Amino acid sequence: MILDTFSKTTWIAIASLLLLTGCGTLNQQASQSRPGWKSDIPIGGTIRLPSHLTPEQAAAEITSRSVLLLGTPYRFGGSHPSEGLDCSGLIAHVLQDAFRIRPPRNTEEQSLVGIPVPRHRLVPGDLVFFNTLGKSNSHVGVYLGNSRFVHAPTSRGVVRIESLQTDYWAKRFDQARRLIAQLQ
Repeated sequence: MILDTFSKTTWIAIASLLLLTGCGTLNQQASQSRPGWKSDIPIGGTIRLPSHLTPEQAAAEITSRSVLLLGTPYRFGGSHPSEGLDCSGLIAHVLQDAFRIRPPRNTEEQSLVGIPVPRHRLVPGDLVFFNTLGKSNSHVGVYLGNSRFVHAPTSRGVVRIESLQTDYWAKRFDQARRLIAQLQ
């Protein structure tokens, strides 16, 4: 158990250092991987876009597919709209559906992909992370623009749109990540 905790902490530290040293360039493969990492997007890496999509079209795919899931019931561990979705399941489903890639399945690992984005530089399609359970990056949503994001919260039980400016979300905002490197 101590070894597992040490290993997890060590890998998080390595991932943080890699992100700080610029490993978040397009399609760059991480030189280190996490034990059990099962994703087509490397730590600190971004989505490899199909040749027929511009970065803006790819971002529109993420946002539009997210919005199409409005009203889908919340279900802890849910990864398909027919069964219900949790927050990380929403992200995983949208990325699989849009790009046929296997993204990380939980918020902790989703918070390691893409490149960090300051809150004032958010663009539609970015992932926004929150501390809702007393630990960083315990909740995730898709930024839509105009301070709004779509997510699958447990309260009120359905995928919905919220504002980053409400007190609840503003106080809990942790970070944002951009999965499409060429967006500005």
